[in-house]
Amino acid sequence: MMKNTIATLGIILASTVTSQAAIVMGDLAIVGFNSDGTDNFHVLALNEIASGETLLFTDNGWLSSGSFRDNEGTKTYTVGATIAAGSIIVIGVSEGAGTAPSLAASGDQVLIFTGSNASPTFVYGLNDDGGGVWQANATSSNNSALPTGLVNGTTAVAINEIDNAVFDFDNNGAPKTRDQWLAAIGDKDNWIGSNSANQTPSVTSVTVIPESSSAALLGLAGLVLLTRRRK
Repeated sequence: MMKNTIATLGIILASTVTSQAAIVMGDLAIVGFNSDGTDNFHVLALNEIASGETLLFTDNGWLSSGSFRDNEGTKTYTVGATIAAGSIIVIGVSEGAGTAPSLAASGDQVLIFTGSNASPTFVYGLNDDGGGVWQANATSSNNSALPTGLVNGTTAVAINEIDNAVFDFDNNGAPKTRDQWLAAIGDKDNWIGSNSANQTPSVTSVTVIPESSSAALLGLAGLVLLTRRRK
């Protein structure tokens, strides 16, 4: 009977690890951008992103009143092949549909969301204006308030203003859980950059340790240990 129970739990565990829900906050993180010439940015998938999912990217700032400041670019990007957790993709002027964000060297933002401009559900945000903080309001094309629901240091990062920047994978690239990756990327001190040279992540993928599988495996181990003690 116990063997059957453990086998059943194993099936549940496998289902938990491989199932894929809709994109939620923190499933993606921005890990690099370039405002000198190329106007592209690099995105790390912290969960599997299924084929057919639709994402929106913009450099429109977020108003304190709870909507976008207009007149900048918004791209709609539909995922082709499934993106594996840990993969880093680059989004530039040729990817997706719509008007590509034109990142300003004097400060700008990249915001990822689902839904629509009128009703966005934010996934991640980066601010590159000022001294590593989000502003109280989007008063120009360079600045932004922290979008609704995002938390600076986990699902958003504000770095010290620089033209081109990237997360320092060389010194912070060890395998991590999704939450650990978000915390590391959300620390502005883990970023490096240049005011003249474009930046590219030093890796094309990283290891994301599944948190759900770790917890489930610990539960299975505890169940087996408890059963043995009762014999």
